[in-house]
Amino acid sequence: MMFFEGLDKSTFEVIIVDSPESSDQTSEFVKRYKHTYIKAQKSGRAAQMNEGAQCAKKNIFCFLHADVLPPITFIKDITDTLNDENEFGFFAYQFDPTTTLLNINAKFTGKDGIFAGGGDQIHFMTKSLYEEMNGYDEHYGIMEDFDFVRRLRKLKKPFTIIQEKATVSSRKYRHNSYLKVNLLNLMAFLMFKWRSNPATIRKLYYKFLN
Repeated sequence: MMFFEGLDKSTFEVIIVDSPESSDQTSEFVKRYKHTYIKAQKSGRAAQMNEGAQCAKKNIFCFLHADVLPPITFIKDITDTLNDENEFGFFAYQFDPTTTLLNINAKFTGKDGIFAGGGDQIHFMTKSLYEEMNGYDEHYGIMEDFDFVRRLRKLKKPFTIIQEKATVSSRKYRHNSYLKVNLLNLMAFLMFKWRSNPATIRKLYYKFLN
C-alpha cells in the first residue's frame, strides 16, 4: 500500500478486501494510509474481488493480489491500453527473488497461450466489461482468473498483455520447491481444463501446498 503513496490519488482509489478468516492487523494498516478496507463476507479470491468491485467508484478496475507489485507506470499503462475495442488486459511479470528456472516461468507470462491471464496476474478491465462478464465465478476457490479469460475468449473479446513487468513474490516456491509448485499448478490447470469440480481443485491444491 505504501507503493501508492507517491501517485496522484485523484486518478484512482485503493480498496483492500480482506479474507473473512483474517486475524492480523491489516485493517489498522490500511486505515493508516487512508484507503478503503472491507472485510469480505465470503472467502476466496473471486468472492473478494467481486465484493471490492461492488464498492468501486471508478470506470476502470484493476485487481491486484497481495503478493504482486505493479510497475510504477501501471496506471498510465492501463489507461493508454483500454479503449472501445480493447476492454481487458494483464501484465507480464517477473519473480522476486528470482532464479533461472523462475525466469523461464516468467517468460510465458508475456505471451498469449493456454496459460495466458492466469496465475498471480494483474487483471484490468473496464467496468462495463466486468459487468458484462458478471464478474469472477465464485465457485472457483482458485483458477478464477483462468475461468475469466476462458469466458472472455468465448465472447471473442480482444485483450492486451502489457510487457512492462509486474513483480511477483516467489515465496511460494521458496517455502515448497520449484518442482512441487509447478506440478501442483499443472495438476490444477489440467483439472480446470477437464471441468473438474472447482471445490475439488482447490482442496487438492492446498492439501499439498505449504
